[in-house]
Amino acid sequence: MNKTISRRFIAASIALVSITLGSVSAQATAPTVTKPVKERLLWAQYFSEKAGSPVDKRYWTHDIGDGYGWGNNEKQYYTNKKQNISTNGQGHLVITALKLDENKAADQYRCFLYLDCLYSSAKVVTRDKLGFQYGSISARIQTTEGVGMWPAFWMLGVPRSSCDGWPSCGEIDIVETRGSDPFVSVSSLHGPGYSGGAAKSNYYSAGNDPLSAGFHTYRVDWLPNSIKFYVDGQYVGGQRKSTIAPKDWVFNAEFYLILNLATGGDFDGGALDETIEKAELKVDWIKYTTLNGVGKLIRK
Repeated sequence: MNKTISRRFIAASIALVSITLGSVSAQATAPTVTKPVKERLLWAQYFSEKAGSPVDKRYWTHDIGDGYGWGNNEKQYYTNKKQNISTNGQGHLVITALKLDENKAADQYRCFLYLDCLYSSAKVVTRDKLGFQYGSISARIQTTEGVGMWPAFWMLGVPRSSCDGWPSCGEIDIVETRGSDPFVSVSSLHGPGYSGGAAKSNYYSAGNDPLSAGFHTYRVDWLPNSIKFYVDGQYVGGQRKSTIAPKDWVFNAEFYLILNLATGGDFDGGALDETIEKAELKVDWIKYTTLNGVGKLIRK
């Protein structure tokens, strides 16, 4: 082999080895694409029944009465009547607070704190029907406004051997709003040593338009030792077991759902605009899915 051919052969061989090594290197450093975990729908409510339909009795039951102010000096009487809670035929569940006729209220609704209740409204719970433990719970809701109006979508811990009620069994407030400030929503955790005014709360500001002007999606992502809150996909805040310590973390257990529209009460400072004749809390849907593969629906 002459020198010219030898040099060309060697150069070609080096180039081939270089290309091959480059190809191997590129393959070795290529990013790995991980498919997102598909969350499984465990339960949902879409309220697509005809207008005037009640809540599904398989999942919901009513708290009825004045509840002695429900521990918050509230001024409503909860009923299961259609005018206070029913579907509207447009895919929504509507909870309606109605001003009571002072001349007729005495014959219908008597409240512990007052001679006559000021409003009728509704409160439904999944207690003794469905329980939830971990996962992602969300609802598309239109709140209401007016001083003293208090809509809420929240959860209470089921009594168990380690606790016997509120606040020791825990409370998860996915969303509450004060009628006096309809631009801000509140998401909170209550437990032993951090309940009521000392709850661990996070706030979301809607900006220029009140939350009551339209529907918004409120969500809690709930895992062992971790809870996070979101509004319209935006992270609002949350807590971990380590951030609650040394107080007890009481959320690694079964909870049940609650929807209600209260009037008056301590949350909005005890004030109530009694000129309000009617206020509505509208719910488009509620969904419960697994989160990172975790979540358990407990049927009673």
